[in-house]
Amino acid sequence: MESDMNMLIQGLLVAALVILLIVQAVLNSRRIRTLQRDLGEQTRKVDTLNQHLLAALDALPDLMFEMDLNGRYLDYHSPRTELLAADPSDFIGKTLAEMLPEDAASIGLSALQEAQQCGYSQGKQIALDLPDGPHWFELSVARKATSPGSVPTFIVLSRDVTERNQATHKVERLSRLYAALSLCNQAIMHCNNETELFPLLCRDAVNFGGMKMVWIGILDPADQLIKPVACHGTGTDYLANIALSADPASPQGQGPSGIALHEDRAFWCQDFQNDPATRPWHQQGAQFGWGASAAVPLHRKGKTIGLLTVYSNEKNAFDDASQQLLLEMAIDISFALDRFVDEAQRITTLKALRDSEERYRKAFKTSPDAINITRIADGLYLDVNQGFERLTGWTADEVVGKTALELDVWHDPADRKKLVESLRRDGRCNNLEADFVRKDGSICHGLMSAEIVRFKDVDCILSITRDVSEKKRADAQIERLALFDQLTGLPNRAQLQDRFKFALQLAQRGGGAMALMFLDLDHFKNINDTLGHSIGDQLLIEVARRLKATLREEDTLSRLGGDEFILLLSDTNQEGARQVALKLIANVAQSCQIEQFELINTVSIGIAMYPQDGADFETLSKNADTAMYRVKRAARNDFCFFTQEMQANSARSLQLINALRHAMERHELSLVYQPQVALEGDRVIGAEALLRWHQPELGTISPAEFIPLAEESGQILEIGEWVLRTAVAQLKQWMQNGLPPLIMAVNLSAVQFRHPNLLEMVTRILDEAGVPHGALELELTEATAMDNPATAIAIMDRLHERGIHLSIDDFGTGYSSLSYLKKFKVSKLKIDQSFVSDISIDPDDKAIVTAIINLAASLELKTIAEGVETLSQLNFLRLQGCDEVQGYFFSRPLPADAFEQYWQQHDKPSSTAS
Repeated sequence: MESDMNMLIQGLLVAALVILLIVQAVLNSRRIRTLQRDLGEQTRKVDTLNQHLLAALDALPDLMFEMDLNGRYLDYHSPRTELLAADPSDFIGKTLAEMLPEDAASIGLSALQEAQQCGYSQGKQIALDLPDGPHWFELSVARKATSPGSVPTFIVLSRDVTERNQATHKVERLSRLYAALSLCNQAIMHCNNETELFPLLCRDAVNFGGMKMVWIGILDPADQLIKPVACHGTGTDYLANIALSADPASPQGQGPSGIALHEDRAFWCQDFQNDPATRPWHQQGAQFGWGASAAVPLHRKGKTIGLLTVYSNEKNAFDDASQQLLLEMAIDISFALDRFVDEAQRITTLKALRDSEERYRKAFKTSPDAINITRIADGLYLDVNQGFERLTGWTADEVVGKTALELDVWHDPADRKKLVESLRRDGRCNNLEADFVRKDGSICHGLMSAEIVRFKDVDCILSITRDVSEKKRADAQIERLALFDQLTGLPNRAQLQDRFKFALQLAQRGGGAMALMFLDLDHFKNINDTLGHSIGDQLLIEVARRLKATLREEDTLSRLGGDEFILLLSDTNQEGARQVALKLIANVAQSCQIEQFELINTVSIGIAMYPQDGADFETLSKNADTAMYRVKRAARNDFCFFTQEMQANSARSLQLINALRHAMERHELSLVYQPQVALEGDRVIGAEALLRWHQPELGTISPAEFIPLAEESGQILEIGEWVLRTAVAQLKQWMQNGLPPLIMAVNLSAVQFRHPNLLEMVTRILDEAGVPHGALELELTEATAMDNPATAIAIMDRLHERGIHLSIDDFGTGYSSLSYLKKFKVSKLKIDQSFVSDISIDPDDKAIVTAIINLAASLELKTIAEGVETLSQLNFLRLQGCDEVQGYFFSRPLPADAFEQYWQQHDKPSSTAS
């Protein structure tokens, strides 16, 4: 019985255990499902966080890297790959030292070390040279949280702060110039003569104005040389032997200083090492680190007496604001020079007063400045001179015996109190600026200097006052010139760009459009040349008035200079721009009466639309300018919208300009020589050197296409010198090979002809080659010679004096003046091939050619006809008495060796060069 009970108990225990296990299994199953559900929820949250993190990383404006303490790139997390110096695949796994310049890598490693110690690093900057120029990046570094014992890693943010740095640098540069200007004015106030003032100005401009070197030169009237009198900074030693002249005809007077002095205008050289005007000093510029320079005239009593010359270590250092500050400094210095003269006169006057009452009276009464004597105690007038009467309007009888308070002379009585305090303290007061009330109630601004003098044991004030109202107005005008065009009163380019930025923000915010127009008057130069600049200026004022009257209040019309205007039409679509252009053209085309002249002018307009033609001012203005020139090349008096086809033409021109920059160094340029034949004896007497360009990728390019581009881009000077040097060297080689003396004809562009170093360059090349001056003939186009006849005559005279021949090319295609032609020192007229081609059949061409030959003969000039291709043309020219010819009838232009063979085949025993 007991055993049964035990078995029963054991069975119950087993059953209970089984039930317990079953319950536990059910609970575990539920717990597992709950854990699985929680795990899925957590996984979704992690995925969402990862997506948010990736989106945040993609939105970063900065470059973001992950690095170790050694500067090794572990990962790259930013989409701004355009700011990278290399593809991410090229630097992941490499170190800063392997990828960056030494200085930049060192700064990056120091930021990592700081972040290792402090947890973060901020503010360190590195500089990198990227394809589009130098960039500055600011680094922010943070140490990533890691488990104990693991290798630390860092998150590095690199922000492009180039624009901020450039803006800061510009502000700093202007601040330095403002500081220098302030110190300049303080020096002016405290110095009594040029010897004291000039060294201080040079020192302050270098030490506080940020300039590399500054010097002041004074013109010596005896020899017209500019003599340095004060200097400071790097490179002053070269001034010891400098020879600069104010004579424009002298080679020493054709640099920035000479030009600034004899033209009485500031000369801004923004790229010292590449400006042709500074070529003689490029070596010093490279040695002393001069990037830009400025030469600003100084005046004394209205006459140009010297220069303030400054050098900066930066290119393009003199923007509009900097130029205005330097001009203002020059004005203040000139004012000080006037004051020194005045002060010297004042001292002389005081000495004369002590020496002689009669001399005192004469000086006192006749001084151009206002001089008066008053009691210091109450301001009672004891005497005044004629200058005082002119300045104030009161006569001596009306003033003497009355006080300044009774006459209410001082506009602000506090100014007189300041004068008296200074006199009691120092015995004198220099350069007190104050406003005075004239008799008629008007206000004048005066600059007063005074001393205490005693008359009959009474302390009195002897004061000299100069009216500087004009200077105050001039200062206000300078401020106005910073924003407005002086002639028309229209906003200038700086103000236009500010208004463009505002209009652009509105257009971007509202999705609107706007138009930018370039306007250029047609044939305006003819009006200036024929009627004078005064009439031209009045016409510009009238045109500006008509243009502005056509526009809305919110539109901005600006004058760029000359006869060019630019117009900003905000919130305007293409149709609106078209309607405005039509109205502008119609209004400008209406006749206007300027003095006794009835003038009719037209305008060419180019239009660029935002946003399709550009998203910034520079792009839109460039495209509008391109469209305007398309109108100029077509019919004029019309408008044109910018198109992509114009862009393609501009791209072609840019491609050629860039390729032309390397043409000489890559030996792509060559010369060919076309024989010139004298009809008397049918003998070769000369050769015309003709330029050819074969570019490997673009092929052979016509001179008619690349020569204008060379002139436009400024490369024609270097290319023209190469052509002249090569042609002269070839002529020397032919002479050594036994050819008789020949005339080498070389074409001069208008840019070359106007260059101040032309005579020096030509004679140097001839002398170095050992070729007689008379063996060279320079060909000028008719348009070049007549562009500025007076200047052309001066240049021709100087070339003629050196024995160099001159000829007029393309004669008859321009607008010659016979009165000038007879003054030109030329030996030959060249008949253009456009007249020669049809002289066998066209009676008009026959008449023109005959007239040119007869005209030349009457002026004792020779004639040469180009483009002779047929026997009938040759016979006609021979019959009319033409002296020389060239053309395909005799020979195409030939390489040098082929020309020599041609001459040997056509040489005659009796041939001699004329």
